[in-house]
Amino acid sequence: MPSDWTLPRCSTAYTYRGIDAALLENGSLRVMVLPGKGGDVLEFRDKRADVDVLFHTDHDWQPPPDRPVPATDATAWHDTYPGGWQVNLPLAGYTDGFAGTPYGLHGETALLDWDAWVARDDDEAVSLRLSTDLVRYPFSVERTLTLPAEGPTLSVEESVTNDGEVELEYVWQQHVALGRPLVGPGARLDVPARRGVVQAYADDHENERLAGGERFDWPDAPGLDGTVDLRTFPPLDAEIHDVAYATDLDEGWYAVTNPEIDLGFGFTFPTDPFECVWYWQPFGGDVDSPYFGRNYNVGLEPTTAYPSADIPDAQRANGTIDTIAPGETVEASFTATTYHGIDAVANVDPDGAVTAR
Repeated sequence: MPSDWTLPRCSTAYTYRGIDAALLENGSLRVMVLPGKGGDVLEFRDKRADVDVLFHTDHDWQPPPDRPVPATDATAWHDTYPGGWQVNLPLAGYTDGFAGTPYGLHGETALLDWDAWVARDDDEAVSLRLSTDLVRYPFSVERTLTLPAEGPTLSVEESVTNDGEVELEYVWQQHVALGRPLVGPGARLDVPARRGVVQAYADDHENERLAGGERFDWPDAPGLDGTVDLRTFPPLDAEIHDVAYATDLDEGWYAVTNPEIDLGFGFTFPTDPFECVWYWQPFGGDVDSPYFGRNYNVGLEPTTAYPSADIPDAQRANGTIDTIAPGETVEASFTATTYHGIDAVANVDPDGAVTAR
């Protein structure tokens, strides 16, 4: 190890698959960020277990073109989707028209280059700052990721500014996808939700085990063959593809714990404006492009509105869509952490401290 290689550290002097990359690292975590592709977090590795908790896609995803423009179908987002953790703005989900803009899937922030620089580098912590301006929407976005000298918790400060002259609707999402070996039949999901909603499925949807469009008391979702406890995960040979929304949150956090590998992942967020968690469940049953049944993972995605389709009409109808006034900035803080020695979680504090159930 070089004599000048010390922890914590943060550097933007990397590339990954030809994309500008940055690393933040201390004795507990290594985090890789792709400023050249959406500011995505593509590695969140617990160093004690030597496990990256994030999901990674099987298809040969490609870097976005030099000036990516969102397409009116899902191809632009999916073709460049590596898994991991994205910020989605000015919307999340599918739409063929939003404020006169022909977005397809998940807006545009994950398709853009972000400027990145080391904002802090000392013995107590390191920080990476990222910023971008949207192409089709007058939003500017900033993120600051901070890793302390010690401990397995990454803190994120994020802001969105309306640079336009009119009030604008938006859906803001932290698109966090977790994969094997953290996610599996021996793991458990904890979310402090009181209610849930199953996605209203289209006629061509395949492999659902949940009853589409139904509301329920979390975590006991109505299934096609009886009640499904959403705290548990199905066998690895399952062929299931569902989407549900955890709503009526008592607090803003969730945790996935796998005692079989003695590892858990916790995420915190403010319930104002992130009032729900989208729960994407492709357990070997997402047969559409680009997955074709190959992936066993979850998406646990704090979001400011739901559902993921009929944007913005459905979100207007249920009162979840938010607006930003001209010149207004909205801010939010998040933490992502790993932990050991716990079988189930009672609470994750905004500072990332995890309490066992």
